[in-house]
Amino acid sequence: MCSPSVVLAAIGAPAQCTCGHGHGPDGHHPAPGTDGRGGRGAAVPGPGRRDALRAAVVGALGLAGAVALPAAAAAAPGPPADSLADILRRDRRRIVDLTHPLDADFPVFEFYVRRPEQRQVMFSDVVGFNSAEWTFNEHAGTHMDVPAHADEGLATADEIALEDLIAPLAVVRVAERAERENTTELTVEDVLDWEKEHGRLPAGAFVAMDSGWYRRVGDAEAFLQFDRAAEVMRFPGVSPEAAEFLVAERDIVGFGTDTSSLDVGTRVEPVTHRTLLTTGRYGLENLAALDEVPDTGATLLVGLPKLRGGFGAPVRAIAIL
Repeated sequence: MCSPSVVLAAIGAPAQCTCGHGHGPDGHHPAPGTDGRGGRGAAVPGPGRRDALRAAVVGALGLAGAVALPAAAAAAPGPPADSLADILRRDRRRIVDLTHPLDADFPVFEFYVRRPEQRQVMFSDVVGFNSAEWTFNEHAGTHMDVPAHADEGLATADEIALEDLIAPLAVVRVAERAERENTTELTVEDVLDWEKEHGRLPAGAFVAMDSGWYRRVGDAEAFLQFDRAAEVMRFPGVSPEAAEFLVAERDIVGFGTDTSSLDVGTRVEPVTHRTLLTTGRYGLENLAALDEVPDTGATLLVGLPKLRGGFGAPVRAIAIL
């Protein structure tokens, strides 16, 4: 399930980095305010990032006990260790799908994003199999905004580092406030309150805003809340101040929302997007079921299509508890 580079990084062995964006002093993310690209090279994630990645991979694989065994004990014959697939098949409660199904009815703001379409072109009763052609925007459904979405020359979908697709998941709740105020934003205070309860955000974390908005996805009007008079939408987002705090003061791979944008719907200029993406990190939008995931302790796995030159891509986002 894990790539060799992810496993090597998890155990602290040298690994070639192919992320396509620049690296800061810790050998991983570019320093805040840089262009997020830089030269390619053999940089290895810094010690804090390696420790977090090791914990995430080891935890996800269910190997916490096995990795601590001495070499002699590890070599002794015994029953084979359960694979991650074995563990998850026995207890499906340990998996939460954070992804909405993508179809023609998924709410999109059509001024910017074309509605998805599926057209069947092969039929099993004619040729022996079924096949269809899909047309969809990179930013439809549950999807990733990559650095190149913000500016030319930054990392595209095929250049996102594999290790960044596995991250400790921190969920910050604003659903009660969002129910009262449809344009509320995740604030620095929200993040600090989370840390008061759970401790500092772990290195290499992905931060998700749970506004409860995903439950509205079956009703495009309620989900997008387009205000025609003001020509804005009304849904929650992440404040520019919180975005700046997360990229400058914390070690994150990215953050995301269960709404259709990282920015609050009323913001015309995508300030939050730029604050995040121009530092080489990624965002996830239209996440689902965040209320089924604990505030801390889960691992995020992101299945990202390797679209060469892509400015984004639909994803399959999964939380392993």
